[in-house]
Amino acid sequence: MSAGSGLGSSNPKDIVDFLVKLSREEPVPSSGMMFTHSYETGDPVLRDLARRAFELYMDKTMLDFTVYPSLVKLERDVVSFVARLMGGGESTAGTFTYGGTESIILAVKAARDFFKSRNPDLVPEIILPYTAHPAFVKAAVYLGLKPVLVPVNLESFKVDLNAVQERVSRRTAMIVGSAPNYPVGVVDDIRGLSDIALDRNVWLHVDACIGGFVLPFFKDLGEPIPDFNFKVDGVYSISVDLHKYGYTPKGASVILYRDRSLRKYQFFAYSRWPGYPLVNTVTLSTRSAGPLAASWAVIKYLGYDGYLKLSSKILNAKKRLVEGIKAVGLKILGSPESSIIAFTSEEISVAQLSLSMKRRGWIIQVQPGSIHLGFPQSIHLTISPIHEGLVDAFLRDLRESVEEVRSNPFKISMEDLVKVAGIRASLSELVEKLGLSREVIVEDETLLLISEAIRMLPPDFVETMLVEVVNEIVF
Repeated sequence: MSAGSGLGSSNPKDIVDFLVKLSREEPVPSSGMMFTHSYETGDPVLRDLARRAFELYMDKTMLDFTVYPSLVKLERDVVSFVARLMGGGESTAGTFTYGGTESIILAVKAARDFFKSRNPDLVPEIILPYTAHPAFVKAAVYLGLKPVLVPVNLESFKVDLNAVQERVSRRTAMIVGSAPNYPVGVVDDIRGLSDIALDRNVWLHVDACIGGFVLPFFKDLGEPIPDFNFKVDGVYSISVDLHKYGYTPKGASVILYRDRSLRKYQFFAYSRWPGYPLVNTVTLSTRSAGPLAASWAVIKYLGYDGYLKLSSKILNAKKRLVEGIKAVGLKILGSPESSIIAFTSEEISVAQLSLSMKRRGWIIQVQPGSIHLGFPQSIHLTISPIHEGLVDAFLRDLRESVEEVRSNPFKISMEDLVKVAGIRASLSELVEKLGLSREVIVEDETLLLISEAIRMLPPDFVETMLVEVVNEIVF
């Protein structure tokens, strides 16, 4: 790539105008038309406050709290608020991180090192439901643990406790449960997992990244939320994202430990060099304090009552959406306790349905599923407070889209799928076949083909294909 690639301009207005133009066709989170990758309150005051706080601390680094002592107070306040939400006590400790994946990696590292301190000669294993977030497998790959995947009940989508019990061994360093899982919004039986963990003296982690700022408030609103936090004795650690239903800028998360003695296993310290002694509480060293300051400001602004009111909006929207989705003949997966719902159909392609909704302005997420794992193709909705006022419009467009797809179903050629499966050596041929380019402009028919290919092909080949294709089309 040459140095003269168009990234040189001394005019600030031209630069901003270019960015505005570049992003003009992309989804706008504040519109409320997004049911994925966005957690929108509809409150412009909150949005402005978060940006102002972020900007105030943008240039301060969290590398060394002795340079910026105010960061200690901000982090303590944020972690303390989250710890109280999770039923923590006096001994509960935690750390602010840059996102759920970092929180998960740190929890897995802590569990691994805790395990290795007692079992130095064993290769540690981590037991995961198939519905657990892929960040746990990523952490296992990075940190040298063996992931052990266990099935879930395909009606409830909760982890199979008998399967967990069968797979726990002296090599198990961690068991994972979700509150809720991301694909379907169902909370695993954390008390059941806790019984197993306590009986076998194993670390239990609860992934509440997406549910930590919703489930406690739903419970206070009268919903039958199962126990999932530190009130369950076997829970050692919990991950909770702030940049989801904490409504803070990305990325912001908290990793919590039942006891301070467990947290120390996530730290890294080094003094065998001529520079300053290094102590990292998290994965990153230099990182902007902007997300921390913004998180602190949003929590101070909303407080418990503010989050309760926003959760009430989500709950109202969720109940109306579930009723309306069922009314048009679509099937809700499981019995979701949280702010996520997923639905499928045995009559129509929900992937095609999502494209019909996209043409009407709605951004919803297709989950291709897998015939090899028994998971159906589905549409995932992440429900935000702003959706309370848009439910009727969404359901109207959904009804129209369902009728459109029923009357004009897209026929996918098995010959096309076979060709995709057969292209292994030449990535340029695969990219050409799928109609992909570095501009990442993909036709609707190609998106349907890709979704169907992911559903039909073996997961190991899908993973290889995804890596190779993304490696080919990105810079």
